[in-house]
Amino acid sequence: MRQSPEIDLLLLCARPQLSAGALSRLSALLQQELDWALIFHLADSYRTSPLLAFHLQHCAGDLLADDILAELQAYHRNSTRHNLVLAMEVLRLMDRFSAQGIDVIPFKGPVSAMLAYGDMSMRASGDIDLLVRRTDHSKAEQLLEQEGYRVEIRYENAMQSSLSHEQRQTSIDLHWGIPPEKLQLRSDLLWTDLRPVTLLGRAVATFSPRDTLLVTAVNAVKEYWKPSIHHLTDIVALTASYTDEDWLTAFRRAREIGCQRMLVAALLFAQRSLDMALPSVGPRRLFRHPGLNKVVDELQDHLFLLSDEQTVQAAMGRVHHLRAQLYYLTLTDSRWRRTRDWLKWVSTPNSADQEFVKLPKTLTFLYFLVRPLRLLIKRL
Repeated sequence: MRQSPEIDLLLLCARPQLSAGALSRLSALLQQELDWALIFHLADSYRTSPLLAFHLQHCAGDLLADDILAELQAYHRNSTRHNLVLAMEVLRLMDRFSAQGIDVIPFKGPVSAMLAYGDMSMRASGDIDLLVRRTDHSKAEQLLEQEGYRVEIRYENAMQSSLSHEQRQTSIDLHWGIPPEKLQLRSDLLWTDLRPVTLLGRAVATFSPRDTLLVTAVNAVKEYWKPSIHHLTDIVALTASYTDEDWLTAFRRAREIGCQRMLVAALLFAQRSLDMALPSVGPRRLFRHPGLNKVVDELQDHLFLLSDEQTVQAAMGRVHHLRAQLYYLTLTDSRWRRTRDWLKWVSTPNSADQEFVKLPKTLTFLYFLVRPLRLLIKRL
């Protein structure tokens, strides 16, 4: 499925700008017999439908059938309408939070669309993301409940609660930090560099463009079993005019927050998927790091898995958990935490060690020796 013309078309049109070479490839793809139902399904799933509609209508409209053009226009209208609804709700809630003295930062969604593209219609949005201070989270949640939202679930490991409003048909992720929690990112530092963005004619304080890039990079690689494309597109758009000094500043900031490895992994992912040019400055050793390149391999392997394959993988709890441990271990910036977590992982027996050697109950303590031996044999 990875090499299908439908996926090639989707990735081509997921770029903020199309080069002459990309336009030539797009024209060649449109000469083929394409499964448009699959293309629309993938574009919707990976939130690239606005850019797909924009590029096809503006660059290849004469090569498309009327029904395809009509569906693209409908996608664009619906996406724009949804973003407008979300933006209006963000502004309304900002007023409510302000009246209660609760500091809040809207990010992602329509806010990221304005920062990256200057146009809300160019980015698909799913829900509203708000960041509050940990001490204000319960108060903020209660305020949203007073506004008719209902708490669906609280994710301690994701440092957020998810709420929905049935009548408004909107959802909110109310964050008190930037996940994944196990990487202990310095989310508090994001409050120190806020910048205004214009949303429906009003100035709203959000993360600086640089910090928006870092949060976007974290979101692009935080879940290898559910990678996204629209975050990669945002990265390309946010860095389109970056100079060497901009990149150096971004890498320094990433090191402060603790997401430098995640930033590098996201840039490598964007290079492989969208042909993004990598910066010529920065931590070159990380760009060549075999572990980080394996992280990107994992992301690419999962990028276009069919839904039933994802279900099967998710059901493989032990294997899934083991991969996740190693995955996050590689993305952790802190050498001390990497060493600590690696020692914990290599010295904690699991069911695979028990299957490797069957020991009587009186000798189960020996599994602490069996595990490193099994891992060494497996690696060799």
